[in-house]
Formats: sequence, structure tokens, C-alpha cells
Amino acid sequence: MPILPYGDKTPSIDSEAYVSPQATIVGDVELSKGVSIWPGAVIRGDMASVRIGEYSCVQDSVVIHAHSEDNPAIIGNYSIVSTASVLHGVYIGDSSVIGEGCVIFDGATLGEGVMIAPGSIIPANIVIPPRSLNSGVPASQIREISKDEVEKQRMKAETISDVFKKLKQWQRTI
Repeated sequence: MPILPYGDKTPSIDSEAYVSPQATIVGDVELSKGVSIWPGAVIRGDMASVRIGEYSCVQDSVVIHAHSEDNPAIIGNYSIVSTASVLHGVYIGDSSVIGEGCVIFDGATLGEGVMIAPGSIIPANIVIPPRSLNSGVPASQIREISKDEVEKQRMKAETISDVFKKLKQWQRTI
């Protein structure tokens, strides 16, 4: 797996995180405990930092990048970034789910427990309130999300982390 320094910054990957051998991690990137990074994901901390919180997962072919130090990419704990999404300099709160193929631009802030429907686009500098379902191009709020739904999102992230923890153990025996 390409884990590459950029300038004087080297990725920091917790020993309990899983990074697919087909993922690319560059520069000022921090992956916390229980994080899973899936095949084809590219996480670039070359222009600014990228921080991914505990038990979050970044699925296949996701690109995360931050264009400026004013807008680092920060993903909270227990969040899921689904396949083929692109995130530039965003803040995503804990227990959030970004659906497949979403694009989120610089300076967007998503509160805790947010769900973004697949294929949605979040323009730059937009603030999405906590516990809301958003959809569309550009995305708009569809409804509020209950505390029970947020807890289910968190449990799903934990389940995914457990799967990749086992995969990491199996890879050591092959």
C-alpha cells in the first residue's frame, strides 16, 4: 500500500486501523483507532491535514483532500464515507453517513448524525444541521433524523470496523 510522506509530514496510522493494500495515503493524514480504508481510496494530506476519527470507514474509491490550511478535512468518529465519494476540505461530525457518489466541497460543515443521500452535492461553505437527512444537487434537507437512527449509524460503523479488524488478522496468517 502506498503510504507516502509529503514534505516533512508522514501519515500517522493507529495500530488498530486497517488500510487496504490498494489504498493511497499521503502526507499529513491521521487515521484513528478502528478506522478502515478500503481499496482504491486516496487520502491526500499534501496541502492541508486530513483527520479521520475512531471507527470511521472510508469505502472503495473515495477521495479525501484538503486544498488549504483554512479548510482541513476532518471526519468524526463512527462515520461512514461510502463508495466513490469525493470530499474536499470538509468537517463531518460523529456518526454521519455520506452516501455513494457524493461530492462535498471546501468549507462545508456537516453536524453530528447527518445523512447525505447517494449522488448528492454539497456546495462550498454550506452548514448542514445535526441529525438531518439531505439529498439532491445541490443537497437540501429532507427531514430530521432521530437519535435512534444516529445510534444505528454508529453501530453500523462499529460492525464495519470489526469486519476489517478480522480481515487484518487473517492477512497476517496468509
